[in-house]
Amino acid sequence: MRICAHVGLAMCMAILRACSFASVIATTAIAQSPKDVPTIARETSSSVVRVVTRDQNGAELGSGSGFVVSSDGKVVTNYHVVHVSGAVQAEARLTDGASYQVQGVLATDADKDLAVLKLQAVGKEFRPLHLAFTQQVQIGEHVIAIGSPLAGLAPVSTEATVSDGIVSGIRDWPEHQMQVLQITAPISPGSSGGALVNSNSDVIGVTFAQMVGGQNLNFAIPIAYVRSLLTEGELKSLVSVNIPIRDDHLKIEEIAPTGSYTGVWQSSQYGVSGAAQMTINIQEGIARADIFLTGGEVTSATLSGTAHRNGENIWTMDLASKKPKLRVRGIFRGNSFVGDYTYARFLMFDQGQWVLKKE
Repeated sequence: MRICAHVGLAMCMAILRACSFASVIATTAIAQSPKDVPTIARETSSSVVRVVTRDQNGAELGSGSGFVVSSDGKVVTNYHVVHVSGAVQAEARLTDGASYQVQGVLATDADKDLAVLKLQAVGKEFRPLHLAFTQQVQIGEHVIAIGSPLAGLAPVSTEATVSDGIVSGIRDWPEHQMQVLQITAPISPGSSGGALVNSNSDVIGVTFAQMVGGQNLNFAIPIAYVRSLLTEGELKSLVSVNIPIRDDHLKIEEIAPTGSYTGVWQSSQYGVSGAAQMTINIQEGIARADIFLTGGEVTSATLSGTAHRNGENIWTMDLASKKPKLRVRGIFRGNSFVGDYTYARFLMFDQGQWVLKKE
């Protein structure tokens, strides 16, 4: 009041506006002050889950990551984590050791490789992660990836693994018709569906791909593509997600990704890679493939299994051979094949990825 009495009303209001503006600046600076990695890990890891799919006998078929986005148990993950041939049930494991059955699937986007699950937990209140606005992402900003790489396969527990890096680029991903975040935060098979968070502990992306043949080239789906899937929808069973789409007006032989594909394979276990060629033939959902490899212990193999059409120019494949004991799974999109493999011999185990293009 003394100030107003001496300097006059107009100057008083100017001073108050200036003081208020300075206060806003100070408050904003405090709110946007970046957190350190231990703080981010502490705030987010308890909301990241390991997603395990199982067959009708309870045998584990695959494993990936996911994260909680609502207090009633909605979980975001990758579509390919739950879209597994023969999967009829799934569970989500939290870092505190608690495990919850997946009640069903609320939404999927196969082309964007996203799925929203609902956990069966009556009366349980989960701690959801906060979703950021994608337009806030900047090239060079610090990010943290949290997931479960090689969970269940490594000799030690790898659930809720935290790794940091930066956003090294924002790229077009033509086969998915979307933009993706290129990151240097290390990820591995099993990290798919994990949370990519910024220095405010906000989720900016869903980790989903690793480019073989390069040096730490990893990718995440921007969180903007997730938002449209979070509306309330019909709860579907996991079995319905894995039923192949039938189209009686199309002949399998005409649309199946039959032919020769070439590219590279890369071991995530031993850090080695080599050239790969796969010739595949699909008839009425039954697939047979001959593969030829360089740079590894397996040089050739004949595999057989299933192939399902899941959309226009989108096929999933699950093949295996007994000798060598090799399993190959993946997705055909257009003229490309991206997938993973596992190989076992005596006490040796290897796991890695494939990236192939049609000749």
